[in-house]
Amino acid sequence: MKNDFKIKNLFRKNKSVPNEQEKKQFKMLSAFTILLLIIAFIIFISWILKWSGTTVHISEANDELGNKIPAHDEKIVALGIFDLFLAPINGFVNGAEIIVFLVALGGFLNIVICSKALEGFSQNITTALKGKEIWAIIPLMIFFSIIGSTEGMAEESLGFYMICIPLMMAAGFDKLTGFMIVLLGAGVGVMNSTVNPFAVGIAVDTIQQQNSGIETSVGDGLVWRLISWFIMTFTAISFVMWYSWKVKLNPQKSIVFKTLEEDKKFFLSEAADKIEMNWKRKLTLTIFALTFILMIFYMIGWDSILGFKNDKLDESTWGPFYKFDLWIKENLPYLSSQAEGFGNGGFIVVSAMFLVSAIVLGFVNGLGEDGFLDQFMIGAKDLFGVCLVIAVAGGIGWSLEKSLIQQLVVSGLASSIGGINSSIGILIVLFILFIPLSLFIPSTSGFAKAIFPLLASTGGIITKDPEVLASGSVTAFVMANGFINLFTPTSGIIMAAMGIAKIDYPKFIKLMWPILTILLILSIVMISIGGAIGGNIA
Repeated sequence: MKNDFKIKNLFRKNKSVPNEQEKKQFKMLSAFTILLLIIAFIIFISWILKWSGTTVHISEANDELGNKIPAHDEKIVALGIFDLFLAPINGFVNGAEIIVFLVALGGFLNIVICSKALEGFSQNITTALKGKEIWAIIPLMIFFSIIGSTEGMAEESLGFYMICIPLMMAAGFDKLTGFMIVLLGAGVGVMNSTVNPFAVGIAVDTIQQQNSGIETSVGDGLVWRLISWFIMTFTAISFVMWYSWKVKLNPQKSIVFKTLEEDKKFFLSEAADKIEMNWKRKLTLTIFALTFILMIFYMIGWDSILGFKNDKLDESTWGPFYKFDLWIKENLPYLSSQAEGFGNGGFIVVSAMFLVSAIVLGFVNGLGEDGFLDQFMIGAKDLFGVCLVIAVAGGIGWSLEKSLIQQLVVSGLASSIGGINSSIGILIVLFILFIPLSLFIPSTSGFAKAIFPLLASTGGIITKDPEVLASGSVTAFVMANGFINLFTPTSGIIMAAMGIAKIDYPKFIKLMWPILTILLILSIVMISIGGAIGGNIA
């Protein structure tokens, strides 16, 4: 029975296979170095702006106590040399929740993978779909796209790479097929957010808060966003199926063909042997699936989707899930008095879910204390490098915020398009401007909070033609922000996904540029047609 659960590090590369990059004399800079150079550049720019006496207009806001801070001008803050090293630390602090989540996820996944439950499941699926494996791409991508469109699937998608990649590789495709199923499925869904509370919800709410007479809701433009979602999801599925079919017919056409054998050893370790799905593996697979289902169900803002604001002081705004949370705390106080209810919590609670599931799996597979700790720490350690990349990437946003360059760029670009008279022209320019702005403000909700007060204030751009520009600007925002987050190296999600799939950035761009070009063109076309239609539809 001990041999059923082989203890080894499945996240670590096979040292016997030489790395392709190590053979080359020219070695690309690491993600850490590139991100630190970006921070250094921001610091240098802050010096120039400080020396030139540049000021930025700060809009009216509230402090931590709720007191109003009147609108005023501030000088750009020059960051120091030591801030180059302070930025990643603050990025680590600001990204602590997702980092803790990845550590817990890494430990959990390593225990699941070592049980060989996923390998056995993959073998059963490929046997059942023998010769028809390519059709599994359609329901998988539709599933990820729906979740992305409704709740902004991002960090929670990371766990699915280690499901889809082995599944597709066992079917005869390469690892990029499984990688794209998750990335493009969820990414195109987010890019065409319909009722995503973190993008559409916050943008609409921010517009309404400006007291400029603009009336809009999540329902405005929903029909057109649904049409856009269908078209772009169909396009993404077609691209992935075309690529996977091409690779299966001729594996040498795979972008990662040179590492194919190494990938098989990593993702399909000993998969050539028939793995018996005994009760331990079946139970492991069940717990694995239930954990992810619970995570997704827990993180979706159901009350926000249903239109409830959950104001603690106003019972009439409480949604059913918020009330359910209160009921649990009142009637089952010894279950948890600290965990937030469904749709209201974050990655800390989800991390605890993974920890609990990992412990349960340790008992199921008979690991014992030492075996469990060894395997959990191996998995956590091998994803910690990705966590550090996320921390350094977060330092970029911290640097832009603290130097006030973020506010300077946002206000400058927003005011520069005030002279355009065509509503369609404004929407297209907004979309184009939102793309680089998303690099400066990686957070979707933070982006909406930063830009829409400028666009929707009295005399702002949206007030020129609110019937078209209110919902149209929201659509342009979610498309631009979703588009850039499909490939930007400053995104912790992208870097984490590439780390899990073991793909370097140049190969990633070589893979993605055709579909990115198509999605960019489709976005401009859909925004233009939507602007021409106007009204509640678009």
